[in-house]
Amino acid sequence: MKILAVAAEALEARPWLKGCGDAAVLPWGLGFAQKGTSNGATIYAVADGPGPRLAAGAVDLAVREAGPFDAVVSFGLCGSLDPALGLNAICTATELSDGVTVWPAVPVAGAAPVRLLSLDRFFGRPDEKREWAGKGFGAVEMEAAAVARYAALQGLPFHAVKIVSDRADETFALDFNQYRDAAGRFSRTRIALAALAHPFQYAPDLYRMASRGPAASETLGVFLSNARF
Repeated sequence: MKILAVAAEALEARPWLKGCGDAAVLPWGLGFAQKGTSNGATIYAVADGPGPRLAAGAVDLAVREAGPFDAVVSFGLCGSLDPALGLNAICTATELSDGVTVWPAVPVAGAAPVRLLSLDRFFGRPDEKREWAGKGFGAVEMEAAAVARYAALQGLPFHAVKIVSDRADETFALDFNQYRDAAGRFSRTRIALAALAHPFQYAPDLYRMASRGPAASETLGVFLSNARF
């Protein structure tokens, strides 16, 4: 079985592939591209930045280089919309929506089932999160819509497995959406400069992001190493 697994960042993908057998780097020119074996399946994991456009580009390249695939997985960090989903809660989509289109998803055993929202923006305000929670969504992320769209067009099983790295009640003073480049990637340089200009206001946000992401990704990697798709 060949599985295409798509994340946003290398830090989200690296722990899972570290636990795979026969892990090998793929020379595809993406931010992250590796393959390995896990529970009898061959995993092709790619990551090239946040948002649907970059995710779609990574999917297209992976399909050209190694397709066809038997299943597709979107994985990585997410924000909680449901207050019951705390930090490091692992959730799996029962369905996915970009706010307009709804795609089916096959839940993965052992994770909390949620309706997953996929929008091309970072949610930093509790009121924004409450609005979407009121529509029945449990978690939000930025890439899965492009991955689900590809799976639906190809008639492939689609799975989404995410881990919460920011809570539903948290506010971020820094609007990360203002610091994306033309491709959609977050500009680390511009974000760092903003934090230097307003250290007391923005530094706590950067600390939260920097400290939580790697730890959550490690936890998710262990889960995925034991998951079956």
